[in-house]
Amino acid sequence: MNFKICEEVSALGIKVAFLIIHSIDNNHYDDSLKHKIDKFYTQFLKEYSTESLENDANVIGYRQLHKIIGVTDKSIVASPESLIKLLFKHKSLRPINFIVDTYNYIAIKNKISIGAHDLKHINDDVRLCFTKGDEQFIPLGKNKPQPINSGEYCYIDDKNEILCRLDCRQCDKTKTSSDTKDCLFIIQGHNDISLNLIKSTAVEIQEIFRPYTTSKKENILNIV
Repeated sequence: MNFKICEEVSALGIKVAFLIIHSIDNNHYDDSLKHKIDKFYTQFLKEYSTESLENDANVIGYRQLHKIIGVTDKSIVASPESLIKLLFKHKSLRPINFIVDTYNYIAIKNKISIGAHDLKHINDDVRLCFTKGDEQFIPLGKNKPQPINSGEYCYIDDKNEILCRLDCRQCDKTKTSSDTKDCLFIIQGHNDISLNLIKSTAVEIQEIFRPYTTSKKENILNIV
């Protein structure tokens, strides 16, 4: 599997880490990790407010990317901001599964876009390019394709199916489930997110999942 960012997308200042981890036990969820995540959310809610997001460079940077490419729909929000707003609204996040709950926690903590995709449902290579409008995108939780505008940066596989629209919404076909073993994590930044944060986030993901993997295969990390 190869990964590519098209030049016109790279010119926006977008940098991405593609991380593959094999043989994750997605049915195992350690109580100590749950406690750690819950404790972090409690502290986060004490330290931050929705107003503080308006001055946060990590959050604002995704908004600026959308503005540059002409995305004006305010319902299209980058995943870290969306998760943080959900946390403020509900005071916790609804448990989904080990993989999702864990990377959501890291995404909020580092205020960075992270997605996870079941490797077996990805068709060959993945590219981050501007859409032409003829790609297929079935959003998470839906069963019918959604029209896609041209000129949006999206993660697309060799079957011309969108895995993730912008840094906002994943597709349904690669969602993780209790059967997921091999996973592609996509960590995306922007001009105001350092390459060091992208790299350290990838390392953090590897470290947190290491006790719950059974494969001796090396993790694959590509930063482009």
